[in-house]
Amino acid sequence: MTDQTPLALATREVALAQARTLARQGRYSEAEQMLRDMEPGVPVLDLLARIHAQQGLLEQADECWAAAERLAPGTTEIAEGRRRLARMRGGARRSPGRLVFRAGTAAGLVLTLALLVDIRAELGRHSKAPAPAPVPYAQPSRTPARPTPSAVGMAGMNLRLPGVRVGRRSGEIEATFTKGLFREGATLSADGRMVLQAIGARLRPYATRISVTVIGHTDGLAMPTGGDYTDNLELGTLRAAVVREVLRGTAGIPTARFSVSSMGDTMPLFRGHSLADQARNRTVSLRISAAGEG
Repeated sequence: MTDQTPLALATREVALAQARTLARQGRYSEAEQMLRDMEPGVPVLDLLARIHAQQGLLEQADECWAAAERLAPGTTEIAEGRRRLARMRGGARRSPGRLVFRAGTAAGLVLTLALLVDIRAELGRHSKAPAPAPVPYAQPSRTPARPTPSAVGMAGMNLRLPGVRVGRRSGEIEATFTKGLFREGATLSADGRMVLQAIGARLRPYATRISVTVIGHTDGLAMPTGGDYTDNLELGTLRAAVVREVLRGTAGIPTARFSVSSMGDTMPLFRGHSLADQARNRTVSLRISAAGEG
């Protein structure tokens, strides 16, 4: 039986987030190994399919998406991914041998843009290379350029609310909070839940076009022996998972578009040592980026 405790769920979310990070860095073998050790749910199979597609392993990618589709019939993104694969595999039959796309080539970039939807913003932020020349699988050069993912995904987004501090950098919106969201442990305060629901309402129009990373934070107090949490990193992870569930419910953002992680007490948002500063660090921070068109 699958372990559905909050800690187990949060642990899986952290592992999935780490696998996504490895995939963004091109460390596909390490990412795939992490995913193979996890229960093959829809998010795991979806990420495996995208990794295989990026490497030109189109049959393996389709097998993973087919398994995901059996678990979640009718999922739009999975169906679209399989349609794109079918078109690419049709083109591949005209050339013998396995398709191999080397990092940095035009073909590799096309597959990245077409299939790795959840990391398009990351690739766009870090790539400074000039646009590649057209290739067989690219759109013809006469096709008008589309808006960038950040322009499509987050145009007009406004998260400026009482108690929320908003910053923008490199196509990413970062939201932090002037007051702690949690009164103790992983229990939200009434005010904390209200401000998260308000943010969720602002995010709802963009639900299919954004990805959200939730980072848990804690105060600097050591965990008591025999308490509910092993350490502050574990507590931060659970806080991030709690906030993810609130935002998922109020904003309607698909679960696969969330990543959760924890800083614990290692990077406090408020560096004072007063009781008020400690309380304000019982919180999370949000990083919102475009995830392509919905």
